[in-house]
Amino acid sequence: MVGADIRQYFTYLHGLPELLALPGTYCEQWVREFYASVWVSPDHSYIHYALAGTDYRVTAQRAREVLGQRAFPTRIHQLCYGNVERPRRPHGGEIPPVDFVAPCFRPPFGEGSSRTVGDLTRSARILNFVLRKTLLPRTGYRDGFTHIQQWLVAHLITQTQFDLWDLIVSEIEDTISESFRSRRQLPYAH
Repeated sequence: MVGADIRQYFTYLHGLPELLALPGTYCEQWVREFYASVWVSPDHSYIHYALAGTDYRVTAQRAREVLGQRAFPTRIHQLCYGNVERPRRPHGGEIPPVDFVAPCFRPPFGEGSSRTVGDLTRSARILNFVLRKTLLPRTGYRDGFTHIQQWLVAHLITQTQFDLWDLIVSEIEDTISESFRSRRQLPYAH
């Protein structure tokens, strides 16, 4: 995978390179505290959470301002899951159309073709790896290429604009919902 220049797939979306390059240490205690208290408004216009006993409310407008992002009508979770109740499962949802994801896969690619990580182009594999550590944090099942991963990688490869804030907030919602419905801890989250 060495040698593929993937910068172009991040720089087209305002604020994404800066978001992915933010310095900082993963502080498990802060993540636990955040997820124990976070509340997401149903329309994703703000989130409310507490850290170290202090309440915070961050509006979507302010978050986009700070992160240098813009609002776009395309919402990846909506494309993938429609109106499915949370938690939305990574292996659920709508599979992206063949013509939309074709640039992510090595040719020949068409109806009925395999959609595994091994079938991806070099650039798409690297993007998927980066996303699994950042926007779509996942542990385990490295060979899996879920429907939501396909939608996101295809948007980046085709440089199609989408609402980054909505993606982040939707992933936060799924993390919260998953922890309510199971007894698992939060080993890895945004």
